[in-house]
Amino acid sequence: MEVVVPLHFDSTKLPEILERRRSWILKTRSRLLSEHANTVDSWQAKRPDRILLRWRSPDLNENSLDEDLSNSAPTLSNRTLLETWTIQYVRSPSNRITCIPDSDHRLTLTGSTDHLDACQRVLRQWLAHRAQEELMPWLRQLSFDLDLPCRRISVRGQKTRWASCSSQKNISLNYKLLFLPRPLVHYVLVHELCHTVHMNHSKAFWALVEQKQPDYSWRDQALKKAWRYVPRWVEAR
Repeated sequence: MEVVVPLHFDSTKLPEILERRRSWILKTRSRLLSEHANTVDSWQAKRPDRILLRWRSPDLNENSLDEDLSNSAPTLSNRTLLETWTIQYVRSPSNRITCIPDSDHRLTLTGSTDHLDACQRVLRQWLAHRAQEELMPWLRQLSFDLDLPCRRISVRGQKTRWASCSSQKNISLNYKLLFLPRPLVHYVLVHELCHTVHMNHSKAFWALVEQKQPDYSWRDQALKKAWRYVPRWVEAR
């Protein structure tokens, strides 16, 4: 702690003054430390140091529905199927922020990295590109395998939907699907492909879903809680 006093102040009086104000000093110090810790936590939550994508991992089944897997460690057998990217922030004079991925699963963000909104926007753009690389070919293959043809496929960042299908059989995927375990992503893709036949949730639609995905029921139930897998910073605007 630093004490600032007026010029020519009698420093011999300081110990007595500090002792009288001891309680206030300790209380204020504790409050400032707490505020600093909260600021650091908030900063880390908004500017992540890693991205954990579960879309490759089958680490979810009917018997684990009640488990909160959003922050738990994956099983040893499935750990290698997780896609973990570490994030490095390099501040530079540039007003733009660039995101460069490398073969070691590291994302390097360079530029005005003190701007949280800009960092989040760039990371969301990278997620959308990653979804185009992985989810779109997966959907195309499923479309062929299930004999449920679709037309155009796009990737967006919908707020409340994992995906959607238009009456023209165009399917829009949410890049946030990358955060979900593979069984749930697979179900979403099958679900939307079934909408190319039935643009509703009629009995005929669910019969088709069951035909293409016999165990769809537990997946549909798990999907209702699946937003817990998506980090808070992804939803920030």
